[in-house]
Amino acid sequence: MELKEYQKEALKQIKSYFQLLDQEKESGNVKHASMDAWSALGLKKQYKERQNGLGRDLPNFCLKIPTGGGKTLLAVKSIDLVNTIYRKRNTGLVLWIVPSNQIYEQTIQNLRDREHPYRQHLDIASGGKTLILEKTDKFSQLDLEENLVILMLMLPSANRRTKETLRIFKDNGGFLSFFPPEDEVIRNEELLKRFPNLDFYGDKDGFWQRQVKTSLGNTLRISVSFGDG
Repeated sequence: MELKEYQKEALKQIKSYFQLLDQEKESGNVKHASMDAWSALGLKKQYKERQNGLGRDLPNFCLKIPTGGGKTLLAVKSIDLVNTIYRKRNTGLVLWIVPSNQIYEQTIQNLRDREHPYRQHLDIASGGKTLILEKTDKFSQLDLEENLVILMLMLPSANRRTKETLRIFKDNGGFLSFFPPEDEVIRNEELLKRFPNLDFYGDKDGFWQRQVKTSLGNTLRISVSFGDG
């Protein structure tokens, strides 16, 4: 699949940004690495610093591409750049969020088709170890360690403000490998100290103290936080 000139230019800027971001990270710049890398890139657009749920610097950018301009193609190529230059690994979790059911169905069909160029790009990036999952699918820590896991969600499912999407934050037995057993009080507290943005039951002064919810939402928080270092 041959890239158009504006696609090549977009990927060139993304690559340069991650290279600068990696340099800032290696220099020990933890708090403002993303902002400083953006400034060094020299783009005219103003950069807005963001933090993740643990208060860490969260690199972010948007691509402004014409309708039908190959957003999905640029997305799969950007994943490769993120992993190769910044994360320096070809495994882990990618949360892929789309705005509508039509786009969701089309995208997941293409990504699951091993003959489609989008999937082939992902397989090249992952060394042939790509898993395309939906929110109803289960995965383990070992899956993330050994594969590039693409988890597809629709935009409403990523918005915690609605009652329907709160299901993501309910207990789910499919992600037990990410959490200590509920009766291991010390390990639950250690996990909450490491990831204070996790949802939990109980309180510190209660008999069982605090128990981390074994939800997809908490699993995503832990997995993303593991992957940012």
